[in-house]
Amino acid sequence: MRGIRGRVVGTYLIITFLSVVIFEIILIYGLVEFYYSSIEAELSRSAQSIIHNYSQYFNNYDLHRDAKVLLESMPGNTVAQVQIIDDKGVLIADSIEPSMEGKKLDNYDVNMALNGKEAAWKGKIPMTGEPVFSVSFPIIRPDSEEVIGIVRVITTLSDVNEILKNHIIILISLGLCIVFLIFLTGLALTNTIIKPVKEITSAAKAMAQGRFDVRVSKRYDDEIGELGDTLNYMAQEVANQQKMKNDFIASISHELRTPLTSIMGWIITINSGDIDSKEELKEGLDIIERESKRLAELVDELLDFSKFDAGIITLRKSVVNLGELLKYIKRQMEPRAERKGITMTIDVDEHLPLIEADENRLKQVFINIIDNSFKFTQKGGYIDIIGRKNENGVLIRIEDSGCGIPEEDLPRVKQRFFKGSNVVSGSGLGLAICDEIVRLHNGKIDIESTVGKGTRVDVILPV
Repeated sequence: MRGIRGRVVGTYLIITFLSVVIFEIILIYGLVEFYYSSIEAELSRSAQSIIHNYSQYFNNYDLHRDAKVLLESMPGNTVAQVQIIDDKGVLIADSIEPSMEGKKLDNYDVNMALNGKEAAWKGKIPMTGEPVFSVSFPIIRPDSEEVIGIVRVITTLSDVNEILKNHIIILISLGLCIVFLIFLTGLALTNTIIKPVKEITSAAKAMAQGRFDVRVSKRYDDEIGELGDTLNYMAQEVANQQKMKNDFIASISHELRTPLTSIMGWIITINSGDIDSKEELKEGLDIIERESKRLAELVDELLDFSKFDAGIITLRKSVVNLGELLKYIKRQMEPRAERKGITMTIDVDEHLPLIEADENRLKQVFINIIDNSFKFTQKGGYIDIIGRKNENGVLIRIEDSGCGIPEEDLPRVKQRFFKGSNVVSGSGLGLAICDEIVRLHNGKIDIESTVGKGTRVDVILPV
């Protein structure tokens, strides 16, 4: 397995395997120690019991004479092998193998007991190879602290080792089951990650090919689900941008074709020589002039947009008197207001501070905003231009009594290509360019609008 699944499952397996191995080593070690410690304790009790009986009932401490009697005094339920050894290490009595009597024993526990220390030994019988466990206790004369012999108790480990072997097999099998279950859990967990990731990857590839109608289904409310939502949102936004761009291309084609049609029509008419009066000729030339200016404005708007989009626009800053600039723009736009029957007023503070800005670009911003007000304000309405100083710098407010902007369109009116539901002539680039110009001046544009009441545009510029 490669990729995320291989890494996750592999990590799970390694961690689980190591944990299970360490845990089982500790558990098996504890189990073995428990069994062997229990055996040692039981054998020690038996040896101590024999030594106690010997001290109580045999006072002469003649071990060679008392050894057989000592073995016969053991409880009948004793299954362990008991050996009585003299102070030279020679076996003088054996409860199970009397044939061993007379042989000198050289085991670790025997040697330690001869030195007056209790000891245990675990090993194998040389002739049979049978595993055994033995404990040896010294028999000490109370009056002289002399070791006069040893009581050695031995038991076989065959049955215990078999029990331990079964337990170890069970523990190892259980550990392997746990590792396998963790493996299956890791696979199931990675599937909850891999499947959504594959779906997101597939959707992203489809979107890269231009299929922005593809959507990612949200399986889980987690980071991957959030990634899917983000991808869906991106696809929707790109689709909207594509639609706006297509609408823009169709719109700009229409905007360019309309004045060109008028210009071509009048040029053909003039060239044909069918115009008899100077008045009709003058009217035709006036139309050609107006439509040519309209074409020039559209081309300028497209050039501005391309410069802003490429990030190569530069500002030619100088000290600007905003009050004078706004009064000049009002005088320039008044004839249009009179023609449309719209009241246009201006209210600017006398001591509006001077700012450092590109005067021509700011004029472009204010004229574009006022032009939009004219487009959407009916006869009898008003357009107010207000200039004030505030804590953030200078506030220029242009307010009208037009048809207003629908609430759902407000967040997008400054986006490029967006024309809104109130379709009028235009490229859909004007406000986007204005917003970019104001941002280059470290300012901002805020727009508030109510359908049926009008729109208020605030241009805030730093001093």
